[in-house]
Amino acid sequence: MSTRRQALLDAAVVLLLLALSLSVLDDTFAGRSHLVVGLVPAVVLIGLALLLRHFHEGVWWYALSAVLLFAPLGGLVALQRPGPLVLPTLETMNRVLGETISAPATLAGTVAPVDPNGQVMLVPFVIGFVAAAPAAWLAIATRAALAPVVPLVLALAAAIPVGVLVPSYLVPRGVVIAVVVVAWASARARRREALVDRSRGSVAAAVTAVLTVTLVSGLTSLLVPDRNEVDRTLLRGEGSSVALAEAARTTVPKRVGGRNELLRATGVPEGRRLRFATLDLYDGSAWVPADESPGTNGFGTFKRIGHDVAALHQGETVGVRIRIRPGYSSDWLPMLGELTSLDLDYTDGRTQLSEVRYNQATQSALVLGGVDTRDDYTFGSVLTEDDVTRRDPTKDPSDDQLQPAGAFLDTYLRPFRRDEVRPVERVLLLARYLRLNGTTRFTGSSSQSPVDLGLRMLGSKDMTGTPFQYTAVMALGASRLGVPARVVTGAAPGARGLVTHDDVTSWVELQFADGTWRTLDPSRYTGVHTVAETPDVRDPGGFVQEQLEAAAQGKDEEIRVPKGTPITLPEGTVVEQPLSPWQVAVRVLGVTVLLGLALLLLVPLAKAVRRSRRRRTTSWSGPYVNGWQEVLDAARDRGTPVPEGWSRIAQATALGAGTDLARRADEAVFAPGPSADPAAGRAFWDACLVLRRELLRDVDARRRWWAAFNPASLLAGWARRRGAGSAGEERHEDRRTGSEQPARA
Repeated sequence: MSTRRQALLDAAVVLLLLALSLSVLDDTFAGRSHLVVGLVPAVVLIGLALLLRHFHEGVWWYALSAVLLFAPLGGLVALQRPGPLVLPTLETMNRVLGETISAPATLAGTVAPVDPNGQVMLVPFVIGFVAAAPAAWLAIATRAALAPVVPLVLALAAAIPVGVLVPSYLVPRGVVIAVVVVAWASARARRREALVDRSRGSVAAAVTAVLTVTLVSGLTSLLVPDRNEVDRTLLRGEGSSVALAEAARTTVPKRVGGRNELLRATGVPEGRRLRFATLDLYDGSAWVPADESPGTNGFGTFKRIGHDVAALHQGETVGVRIRIRPGYSSDWLPMLGELTSLDLDYTDGRTQLSEVRYNQATQSALVLGGVDTRDDYTFGSVLTEDDVTRRDPTKDPSDDQLQPAGAFLDTYLRPFRRDEVRPVERVLLLARYLRLNGTTRFTGSSSQSPVDLGLRMLGSKDMTGTPFQYTAVMALGASRLGVPARVVTGAAPGARGLVTHDDVTSWVELQFADGTWRTLDPSRYTGVHTVAETPDVRDPGGFVQEQLEAAAQGKDEEIRVPKGTPITLPEGTVVEQPLSPWQVAVRVLGVTVLLGLALLLLVPLAKAVRRSRRRRTTSWSGPYVNGWQEVLDAARDRGTPVPEGWSRIAQATALGAGTDLARRADEAVFAPGPSADPAAGRAFWDACLVLRRELLRDVDARRRWWAAFNPASLLAGWARRRGAGSAGEERHEDRRTGSEQPARA
């Protein structure tokens, strides 16, 4: 074979191997234009190598020419922005050099299939250029057997990780590439042997083949290990943490003035809800949208999208049209199901496709800068199975899907951790407990703090919360019970597809073994009682025991317990039996008696305080008025009261003692001024206390003991003060003895 034909054959093999390597991106881009973008620089470089070899120029001229061609070719082929004279402008070439570094991250951060335009096309261009530059020269200008193969194998290794999806037919592609490489390397090795007229038979070819296959197989297995994965997996792209942090504040659209209409939707199947935001991470204080969705190994992030999007599951395909109204204020683009296509109104000033970020794992989309209230868009989506039943197995949760920040609920969830039922049945038991024992309010805070979700809801016998709090505690409880769960906000369109602010709600989604997320309807876990009602709340342990015993008898459609399975409570669970009416009555009576005894024990203390205050009076007539009142109080407490309206002399006569003290008190109270003897008042007080003790000694022991705890004098004093405050007039001087106040004397 002539040298010219050998060079053309080598050039064709280089293009073939490069095309096979770039075909790995077929599942990434929409169409096959990426092959053209990657092969055009290879054709140019092969032509450059042939030209320079024709003029017997060396590798330095080739390398310099290749470097100078990189930016102009990138502007023409990748960005498709020719200048006035076909050659790209300096601005375009500068863009090629600047965006080349970030192009792989942009491609990996875009949901497939990617529209073949803009910065992302620099990826196949760079792979083709960088691989073809050394391969073309080594294949045409040298006789090395393996040297031209190395950059082409590296091109395959570079194309795999920048793709958005695990490429299909990866193994067949690898086999074809290995066969072509082995055949080509063997042919080049024989060609080299022929030049020196020293044929080494088949040994050299065999060694070359073994080394080549080993190289290809080793690199492929190292970069793309075969984990027997059948589902296409999203690769990790650049995150949208800043945009997500902004959008997290509008997961529920804010009210805009008096506008109540949010949007109008057509094409939404009956019974389905539009999704605003997916909250898949509990951060210890509230459910929030995660930058990297739990359970996705970091690949469930918000990415750029093109017009078409590859759905992860199969199902019914629907088309929905959304018209945003001025009342909608949020960064979240209303969605339904798994997105397959999106058409936006491209009128200037409205939302553009380049501003949309979509997370395939959560089926939610956000708009950088917020949704424009004039947006009118259409999207296609796939609707998967949405019924939650016990028959379908749920997905085993990863560590982050267990929501570690929700571990505070474990104490309250202990009664629901039953080994005899499936994880989804534990979740349904929890939902039933919340519904039958909970009270729903529609005002007040919807806090999701551990205190509110734990102590004040699931751990309370007066379980009360808003619908959003029930959703939050249900999702967190399901996650801790072993079923991946998340919170979704959205709304079901009403008449004529209208969605108002009053329609906005939240619900729980559970993940099943096939990877789909299904709705646990709020009616299955939201408390059925109102604030005006007083529900008969059962303790969780007794409730679960009762439900499982009924299920064991085949009386429950949601939960099944195999016959003969012992129904035992988890260790540490306390079952509280409900109290009978008699038990309630006895407890109320007991509390009343204890309260009465406590009050009686305080009576002596109250009397001692009263006596101390009376003695410390600063009024000159106070010792006489208060001292005589102590005598009257002692008589009342021993059970022989005298009328308060009588004069002191009459009261002393009725008591049969203290007549002299009564005269002295009248003389002091009605005197024009204080006594000349300052100690007279104190002596009168002491004499009254002696008379008080004598009155108590004159009765039997039972009355004497009861006098210390009898509150009669305290109640009479309270009645006198109340009567004096409401009478509004002065009584006769001989009738105000019992109510005389020191300050008034």
